[in-house]
Amino acid sequence: MKKSYKIKFTVIIIILILQLVLTQTFISCGGNNNNNTDNPNNGVTDNVKTADNSAGTTATPLDELYPYPDHDFGGAAINILARKDDWAEGSQDIADLAVDSLTGEVLNDAVYNRTKAVEDKYNVQLNVAYSKDPTTDTTKSVKAGDDAYQLIQEKLMFMESTLATQNYLTDFQTVKSINLDAPWYNQNAIKDLSINKKVTALGGDMTVNDKGGVIMLVFNKKLQQQYGIEDLYATVRDGKWTLDKLYDLIVQTTADLNGDGKYTFNDDQWGLVCEDYGGWMFAAGSGDRLANLDTDGIPYMTCTDEKTVSDYQRIMKIMYEKVGRVVIQDDVQHVNIFTDNRCFLSMDMLSSIAMLRGMTDDFGIIPVPKQDETQANYITTISPWVSRFIAMPSTCGNPEMVGAVADAMSRESANTVVPAYYDNLLNQKIARDDESIEMLKDIFASVVYDIGSVFNWGGIWDLQYTFFNTKQTDYVSFYEKNQGKVEAAMQKTIDTMQQSN
Repeated sequence: MKKSYKIKFTVIIIILILQLVLTQTFISCGGNNNNNTDNPNNGVTDNVKTADNSAGTTATPLDELYPYPDHDFGGAAINILARKDDWAEGSQDIADLAVDSLTGEVLNDAVYNRTKAVEDKYNVQLNVAYSKDPTTDTTKSVKAGDDAYQLIQEKLMFMESTLATQNYLTDFQTVKSINLDAPWYNQNAIKDLSINKKVTALGGDMTVNDKGGVIMLVFNKKLQQQYGIEDLYATVRDGKWTLDKLYDLIVQTTADLNGDGKYTFNDDQWGLVCEDYGGWMFAAGSGDRLANLDTDGIPYMTCTDEKTVSDYQRIMKIMYEKVGRVVIQDDVQHVNIFTDNRCFLSMDMLSSIAMLRGMTDDFGIIPVPKQDETQANYITTISPWVSRFIAMPSTCGNPEMVGAVADAMSRESANTVVPAYYDNLLNQKIARDDESIEMLKDIFASVVYDIGSVFNWGGIWDLQYTFFNTKQTDYVSFYEKNQGKVEAAMQKTIDTMQQSN
């Protein structure tokens, strides 16, 4: 299908932003962008490199900042172990590291051409093997001292909470052939997750699977028209998309369709569908985190800060609304109630929205709401159980060679795989209008990483699910009952990661 010029132009803008400032800057929508630099929940330092000249400050070309070295690795094989588990109809299993052949499909061919270009340039052979459990396989391999796999692609939570905490992963800071500050790496993830300033997992242009867990909302345009609901894109742009506005829409669009005086999943219409982790997701959108890093890269818990506790009280109103929010843990059912036009709003991850590509009626994409209108920026995070990152096992025999290849793949992907991903998956299959493209641009630029959820110390992320699932109301008391195991697990990680890699 021939795309409009406007859509093509918008895609170009998205690609440029992702290449140069991916997840580095919060997007301000409405109001002044007065970030408090003392609050780790506000603002992100822009990492774009610049050079001064007599006319002012201008961007330095990337090839000057990061020279593209020449290598001949003599036909060496680099083996990558990647997750493939067919979860949620395989929507999280995107083949983005290597494919067997050209097929004419945009993303497939971009991956093929990118990988072949790197293989030819460095005289290497990239082999990808798939596993339903790369964490267990990597653990066995490292314990055996086996250099079976030089890179792995795995769920971020499993990678960090199991492998990094046992020093089974290489610190990328020690691999000089990787340009960690280059724009083809996810700078927010590096900043937010580097305990003791070690970088053990990489997101960025090399893989598109790191983006699968980005959290957002979709709204049903048929129900929007039916209920005469305002232009939600304009509401977002005006900085008025808040938790209170969300609650009002949930109540407005819930209906007892069969008139039996009861609200049931199969028979009625709901304002919001989201799992019980949604409470934590809304808190992240309000600028809260379970834990943070101090200036030395040492984590500390923040989940009982005054602001977080206050925000949870507001979020409880949404999560405990009996006539409005429906809880579904099964991804397929979650999608089906929305595609059946029996739910107005759905809190989803990008990989789940991909499952909506066959929906007949249109939908729109908007960010997670702000706490209130005084919040300067929209913020989102990822599900660490869904997003998949890249790591190097500590048994890798030639980290500099592997690092050079990984860096080349990331560099090449910026102009091949990334454009194909957004053109193919977003324009053609997910986003239904130019406004959703605009929203997605802002959503991707506002992603932050909650280190507490990623490392899941003492099950702290899972406890957020339990809190809302059991309809608790005293968050501080709930946390204090679990505080000992959470902080003990965190301290064990600190002690382990302060050891030599």
